[in-house]
Amino acid sequence: MGSAERPDEERSADRSSETGREQSGWTAPAVAAIALESDRELTKKCLGQTDHGARIDATEPGHVAGRGAEEMERLWAPWRLRYVEGEIRHRGCIFCEKPALGDDVGELILLRGRRAYLIMNLFPYNTGHAMAVPFDHVADLAELDPATIAELFELVAWLTTAQRRALRCDGFNIGLNLGAVAGAGISDHVHVHVVPRWQGDANFMPILANTMVIPELIPVTYAKLRAELELSAFGRADDLVVPQAGAVVWLPEERKLAIRRARDGTLVLPKGHIEPGEAAYRAALREVAEEMGLIAELIGWAGALEFEAGGKRRRVVYMLVQAKPGPAFAQHLGRDTVLMDVEEALAALSHEEVRELVATTMRRIGVPVGTSR
Repeated sequence: MGSAERPDEERSADRSSETGREQSGWTAPAVAAIALESDRELTKKCLGQTDHGARIDATEPGHVAGRGAEEMERLWAPWRLRYVEGEIRHRGCIFCEKPALGDDVGELILLRGRRAYLIMNLFPYNTGHAMAVPFDHVADLAELDPATIAELFELVAWLTTAQRRALRCDGFNIGLNLGAVAGAGISDHVHVHVVPRWQGDANFMPILANTMVIPELIPVTYAKLRAELELSAFGRADDLVVPQAGAVVWLPEERKLAIRRARDGTLVLPKGHIEPGEAAYRAALREVAEEMGLIAELIGWAGALEFEAGGKRRRVVYMLVQAKPGPAFAQHLGRDTVLMDVEEALAALSHEEVRELVATTMRRIGVPVGTSR
């Protein structure tokens, strides 16, 4: 990234707490596409000054040496100009404050290591834009010890693996902006950007229509990536844990939870195996369809649990999904699937850890949950 471009990247979640709750709230359902608007005058600036800078210049793998600058692909992000030009300000260091709050879902923290962590960018250049950040508050890579540098870039590798599987991206822009002159918006806390790329993702919409099309809400992308990272071998001494995916299934029209009746009669959340190469969230949606006859869509993250079953250690990542009856639902209802009010479900579920996971998830989307059962 050239210094003249001043992309002022980053700021994962540089916002006031009120703005953050609006952006990272879990009350809105998943949608096919959303548009993020930027100010009309700012877009004119972007059109008239190609070096202004809410963009990343990138050359695809097929780049031929000697291509003229006029042929270079641009990943435009004019909607970020509100952020670039100072409309959004934050006092203090967000990269120090976010992990200290203890609300990883609300603050979009994907994964914590001992020395560094991964966090989503609230003002993304592209879907799935995330960052690797050291816990140490330093401005330059040279100020980090070797162990921290190693973990920082190990996290980058795990992140790209998760993004490839969950988002099916074609490539990445990965880099750092060190110093304000290089375009760093938070120049005193070093961080690494990882921006997924797809063929054709730099199109005319942001330039001519003052609109950026984002195919899904950030909490949905967060859930997809966090599931993969929770199941990764990062920080594990072995890979003997069996990965599984499940779901907290919410039917908004009925305002009920769909619960699975196991063969032994216990009431559990739907869950099952993950096929080789299958994204965890896709496995969760498949299990809901196969086990319950419900058509589900992902709306957020629920949690992860680890337990012994059948002589094996299993780790289950749970998605929050909203669902509606499918053609086969009548065959399941009352037999292996029951619909319950939230309080009823919390009293009936067989395991305390699952009850707590469901209660936390329901509160996150604004569904009232009693404090006692």
